[in-house]
Amino acid sequence: MSPHPPLKDLLEQAAETVPPAEVPRDTWQRGRRRHRRSLALRAAAVVGVVALVAATPGLLDRATDRSAPQPADGGAAGPGLPDHLHSVPERMSDLSNGGAWARDEVSDDLAVGPAAAAWVTRAGLPVLVDAADGDYHLLDLPDVVTASPLTVTWMPGEAAPLALSPDGTELAYAYAWPATDDGTAVPSGVRVVDLVTGEVTRDLPLEGGAGVAVTQVSWSPDGSWLAWSGYETSYWTTSALRGSGGVSGTIAPDGTQRRLDPAGSSVVVGDDGTAVALTNGTVRVHGPDGGRSARRSTGIPETTDAAALSPDGSVLAVGTEARHDLVTLGIGRDEVTTRSGQAPGAGTWSVRPLGWVGESVLVQRTPTDGGDGRLSLVPVDGDRPVRDVGTVDGYAGGAREGIGPLSVATALVTEQRPTLSRPAPDWPWSDERRVLTGTLGGLGLLLAAGLAWVVVRRRRRARGDVAEE
Repeated sequence: MSPHPPLKDLLEQAAETVPPAEVPRDTWQRGRRRHRRSLALRAAAVVGVVALVAATPGLLDRATDRSAPQPADGGAAGPGLPDHLHSVPERMSDLSNGGAWARDEVSDDLAVGPAAAAWVTRAGLPVLVDAADGDYHLLDLPDVVTASPLTVTWMPGEAAPLALSPDGTELAYAYAWPATDDGTAVPSGVRVVDLVTGEVTRDLPLEGGAGVAVTQVSWSPDGSWLAWSGYETSYWTTSALRGSGGVSGTIAPDGTQRRLDPAGSSVVVGDDGTAVALTNGTVRVHGPDGGRSARRSTGIPETTDAAALSPDGSVLAVGTEARHDLVTLGIGRDEVTTRSGQAPGAGTWSVRPLGWVGESVLVQRTPTDGGDGRLSLVPVDGDRPVRDVGTVDGYAGGAREGIGPLSVATALVTEQRPTLSRPAPDWPWSDERRVLTGTLGGLGLLLAAGLAWVVVRRRRRARGDVAEE
């Protein structure tokens, strides 16, 4: 037998001499309450982190270098038309109390370089998309006619009062200066800006009535001639505008002007000065010699007044509504062909020709029931399918502006490489977003500070409890 008692006996003896431990009855309940508080604190911390992240969206994007575009064809460099034309937020078209553009992003520096696309916002702000890098330029064009709310309401939906030259280096636009209320004639006409130098190279005044409100401008395929259409006004002041009749004409390379009779709602001109005027699906061909015009008809009621003339001047592509992708009309002969491609049940599209690209026509297709539009190449031979080559933001309500009638530098578009991938524009935040960001960020910081204070207080209390025991 061992001289030492077993360990079990020793432990029992020690247990008999130790006073009984008194455990409070609410220990379990207090532990559960503390566990629930810990879970609540963790959840609040997660909410605070989420609030901070949500309050600062886009900061990483702003810090990222977005200057290098990625071509859609796998790396080809050079200027081109973006495969997605993004709308400009409505706030960028805000006006000051004096009627000037309110945003600092709107610039009167017109030396932006060649452009690939141009349009005006619903508020009349000219927008150019850079051909080299896809940047968006908001321009304060001198006396641009769309800067007046009066003339914006006169603009038809199928035309634009500005147009890029085929190579994108020049911009023609309608101007007017209704600076008085005494009923005198308003200086108005067409100007041409060199986008490389930023200088106005041609100032072409138009006379008639109280001024000519030009609503549509276009270039000949080689960029030498200009065509225009609009309204001769009977009264035009800063507060009122009344029209007396439609007028249209052409402008030769040397500045010689020619009025068309009868006029058209829109006009296109060939490289030899042949003008084609369209009104409600009726086509009038005005030869370069100024002789009697020849009337042509598409025979299709769904045609519009948007059109593009082929480089050789022999074929006119006419826009359509509802049934057809495109209507082509032989100039000098009664030959009409249609390009049908509307899928049953897929809705209807408004098709607006932008210019010829090889044996195809580049068109802007806009769904009549709303939504994003398409840039498409429509082959005129009818044997090849229509190709969607880009997206055009449409009106979607709210702050989304949408894009109206486009002008495109068609010389930058080829059938092999119609468009390029470009980064989306990085628009400045709105005032509402800045306020919301500051508010959420401040709340997140306050919440984080409160959580830190609670955690420190709990740890100090826990250390005090241990010291007392």
